[in-house]
Amino acid sequence: MKTFDILLPTAALIIVISMVCLWASPSVQDFMTTNSLWNGIQNISEEFDATSIDSSSELPDSPQGKTLLSIPSLQYGEDSLAEIQEFVTLGGRLLLLDDRGQGNGLLEYLGLEARFSGIPLLDPLFCYRNQQLPKITDFSPEIEKEGIKVVVFNHATVLTDVAESDVIAWSSAASFLDFDKNDDWSPAEEKGPFPVAAKYQLGRGTVILVSDPSIIINSMVRKDDNHSFVNYLIGQETGQGDLLIDRQHLGKDPREASRLGLANVRAALSQPYSLLGLVAIILIAIFRYTLKEKKGASVD
Repeated sequence: MKTFDILLPTAALIIVISMVCLWASPSVQDFMTTNSLWNGIQNISEEFDATSIDSSSELPDSPQGKTLLSIPSLQYGEDSLAEIQEFVTLGGRLLLLDDRGQGNGLLEYLGLEARFSGIPLLDPLFCYRNQQLPKITDFSPEIEKEGIKVVVFNHATVLTDVAESDVIAWSSAASFLDFDKNDDWSPAEEKGPFPVAAKYQLGRGTVILVSDPSIIINSMVRKDDNHSFVNYLIGQETGQGDLLIDRQHLGKDPREASRLGLANVRAALSQPYSLLGLVAIILIAIFRYTLKEKKGASVD
């Protein structure tokens, strides 16, 4: 038996086993819709029957009543900036959650003066368990009428250059910005209250900024009034299937990227013509291999 005849099926078996293991292993990456662990957002994704998009070109032409949720770990490219701007100005809602400042380029492109500071917000007095989990209790009347009283943030930052009339939530007066990141307040560090959420009208659409993306993760979304707050942010008029989650600008580790690639292949193969073509290729391969074996046997 030729070495090739052994190596080919062995390699195929290894590939199949690797794909099965990759598919079966749970997602562990932050903010992934497929991650059911503490740091994923599977709960919110399933509740709203959300659609994940991997390119801004997938945004709908008629965005009224739809919300795009974006947590940027990567910078927005020129095409994405233009497509997101069009989505909002035509009537869509952009919910931008950021604690690092990666969304500032998009804010600049949209013509908004607000920025994400990127400096850690700590609150040693009004907090849940520790000062890295500040409690937000000061809201605009629009939010207060929804019965929202306490929202818990998780390793958040603040917004800067926001007009008072655009703010919808503030941190407490006891909060401070930890510029030196030593977890202690010093006289040089500014104290609150700080704006942590803001809302803007842009064209026919809406832009909402929140300085903490962790409020939507599985382990945080049910803390105090977080769930009601998230419902408000997404848009209570947003129906099932109208929430779009931006995966394009959420950095993916190699395993997650491979998993998504495998999911795309699986989706493509689930189409009737693709499945028929795959079956045909397998049958042809089996036929050729069998024919080759018969010819080899007759020669012997």
